[in-house]
Order: sequence, then C-alpha cells, then structure tokens
Amino acid sequence: MKENSERAGALCVIASAVLFGLMPLLAKIAYADGANASTAAFGRFLTGSAMAFAYLKYKGVPLRLGRRRMGEIAFLSVFYALTPVLLYLSYGFIGSGLATTLHFTYPVAVMCLMGLFFRARFTLRQVICVALCAAGIFLLYRPGRNADGFGMALAAASGLFYAGYIIALGRSHLREVEIFVITFWISLFSALMIGAFAALTGGLAWSQSAAAWAAEAGLGLLATVLALAFFQKGLFLCGEVKASLLSTFEPLTSIAVGLAVYGEPMTPRLAAGMALILLSSALLVLGRSRARSAGDGVKKSLS
Repeated sequence: MKENSERAGALCVIASAVLFGLMPLLAKIAYADGANASTAAFGRFLTGSAMAFAYLKYKGVPLRLGRRRMGEIAFLSVFYALTPVLLYLSYGFIGSGLATTLHFTYPVAVMCLMGLFFRARFTLRQVICVALCAAGIFLLYRPGRNADGFGMALAAASGLFYAGYIIALGRSHLREVEIFVITFWISLFSALMIGAFAALTGGLAWSQSAAAWAAEAGLGLLATVLALAFFQKGLFLCGEVKASLLSTFEPLTSIAVGLAVYGEPMTPRLAAGMALILLSSALLVLGRSRARSAGDGVKKSLS
C-alpha cells in the first residue's frame, strides 16, 4: 500500500513537471504580445489565484486557515516567489542556458540540505538518480561563454530557494489542508510579492494585448493551479527528494515542446540529456523502495 501511494505521488509530480514545462510555450506568446518576464509572472499568479478562488467558492470550501498554517503558507510563498525573481534577474548577467542549468541543480540542494539539517539518510538508488539528473540537466543546456559571478550566484540562489520551498512544504503542517486552498494562498501571496517587486523596479507592462493576458491566464491554469496542486499532492505522498528529482521532467518537457512546436533540432547532446533524466525517473518510479524517501522518515516540522 505504501509503495503504491509513493508511486501515485511520483506520477503526480511528473504530471506537475509536464505542466510546468509548458510555461515557455505560453510565455513566448505573452512576450510576443507586449508582456515581459515580470508581468508574465505576475499575471500568471494573479489569474491562477483568481481561478483557484472561483473553484473553491463553487465547491463551498472555506479559505480561512489557522494562524499557524497561514504563517507556514506565507513562509512558503516567500521562497516560491523569490525563485522566479532571482532566476529572471540572473538572465541580465549570464546566458539563459547557464542560468537554467544552475537553477535545476536544486535536487542536489534538497539532498544536501536534508542531510545537513535533518540528518536524512539516502539510498544508493537516490544518489545515483541525483547524479543522472545533474548530468542530464547539464547536457540539456549549453552553459555559454558568459560566466559572470554575480549572475551565477543569482541563478544558484533561485535553485536554493526552490529547494527550501520543497523542504519547507514537506515539513509543514499542511498535509490535511485542501490542496487547492494551499494553491490559492501561495498564488495570491506570490502575485502580491512579484507585483510589488515589478512595480518598484518599473517592470510591469500594462500595455500588453488581450492575447498576452490570455496566455497568462493559460499559465495561471496549467502552470499554477494544476501544476502546483499536483506537485503538492505528489510531494506529500513520495517525499521531498523524490519529488525534486522527478521535477526535472520540466526542462525535458520544454525541450520536447521546442522540438515539436518550433522545429528545433534534436542533437546527440539533447538526446543523451533526455535519456539520462528518463533513466533517473524510471529508477525512482519503478524501483522498489527499501527505505522511505528522505522526507518521509521521522517527521520534523518547521515549528
């Protein structure tokens, strides 16, 4: 039974990663019609929170949570909102390939932080999967020549903050909370924080067209409401380390969309990177667990 629930969780995380992987496709539509990175992120979370709110009201699910749980969600939202902000800022200093490569080292960060702060122990299978994922991500993206230290620090920090979000979510008291309630509050807080940051830096582009808003609404539904809900459910079932590793289906999906929609060429490097990530995921999902995923052991809260 436990193994079945872990596999169900793994499939939920993969589903969320596939939805997150559609972001570049919709973001390109928004950018072509007047949006920029800050506006697209703000619009994504704003429309996502509105959709989650409408769904919860329709189902009659209360939004109010206790002070402790609201505090945890606010804490999670800081980590979640800072992730895209830091990544977008890094693009101004280094190439997107290098930035994305550094960001997607977060499975390694999750494992290191779990071991350092929670004394988590890992199976040989998990260590091998982390190595396969890291190698696969490196092959998917070309680092480029621009290697500004500050930009690299920003990109690495985006991955570190996302790792913090994953661990904090897994260690929170939110497992019994309706998934879409968590999604609503995280989306709303993220919209407010990203909107405030963009307004202070002059990054909001209000002159975007209706097509851009429609693309952002698509991002809100697919890459926010549904993707966040699947990820939260999956993480609660399969643990932080496995969830972070399976999330690397996101860049794999983005590459596949580029190949299918934009006719981008398939190279041996891309094929090798995709194969390594798929192999890592197969080992995680199909392999029999001898020990619970790190994050499913002795539960330690953030309190």
